[in-house]
Order: sequence, then structure tokens, then C-alpha cells
Amino acid sequence: MAPAKVHLLGTFFLLAAAVLPASATDLWLYDHDDYDKHKKFKRFNFGTSQRCYSIANCFNDKASSVSWINAPSDSWIVFYDDAECSGTQYVSTSPPSGEIKFAPVNLDNKVSSFMLWEYGTFALNGFVDICEAAILRSANTSANSSSLDSGSKSSNGSITFE
Repeated sequence: MAPAKVHLLGTFFLLAAAVLPASATDLWLYDHDDYDKHKKFKRFNFGTSQRCYSIANCFNDKASSVSWINAPSDSWIVFYDDAECSGTQYVSTSPPSGEIKFAPVNLDNKVSSFMLWEYGTFALNGFVDICEAAILRSANTSANSSSLDSGSKSSNGSITFE
């Protein structure tokens, strides 16, 4: 391939990467199953599937319901009662967006971790304490929120405290 064509092709890919939005899932855990009555919630933003996200240090056993948007269409969000994506689990059935009340699935005030499944049931991309990681690797912090971004596009996430 001629150098001019390679340069043009490279420029095209750089422009495409800059223009196309990065896909990340937004997830809210609520302390009440009535979305209008909740007093507390935690917002998480993450973009890596097959990674176990532990919430044991910031919202452990407090969630009564959850809602989410922007999950990949061929995926499932799974909630666990143990911190390392083990124990009792509930697999969502409605990405890319949805909501669950945990009482009917026996996870009310029991959720300690979650994972986005795309191609399997194992945490092939590791385990993250999303509460601690957001604080330790904070690149953008305010009184109520912090972002997690370790520099790679597949390892992003943030948490908002309310």
C-alpha cells in the first residue's frame, strides 16, 4: 500500500475514534424499591464486561432496586450477594436498559457485587472494588463524585455518592 494511502487510512481511524462515543453502562442502585421514594442511591459508570465490580465498601447490602441504561444489547447484568461475584445471583433479562426490584428475587438488601456478562459467566477481566478504586485512582473529583479511569478505554468507571 502506498504511504499516502496508509497515512489517509490512519487519519480516518483517528477521526472515527474521536467522533464515535465510547460505550459505557450507567447503573443506579437504590435503597428503596419505589423509585420515587428512595433516599439514597449510588451511580456507577463502567465499560468493561466480564469484570466483577464489588460495592462492599460503599453500598453493601443496602440496595432494594436497580436501574441501568446503555448496556450492550447482547449482554446481561448479574447481581450477587457476595463481594467477589459469587453466591446467590440474579441475571437481568432486559439490557440495554432496565430495572429490577430485588425483593421478588430474594436479593433485597443483599447485593454486594455485580458483573456485565457478554460472553461468559466468569470474571475474565478481573475483580475491582469500584468504591475504593474510584477514590484511589480519581482523576476528576468533587464533593459528591469521582471518576475511575486507569488510562485504558476498557477499564473505566465512576461512582456518584448521594
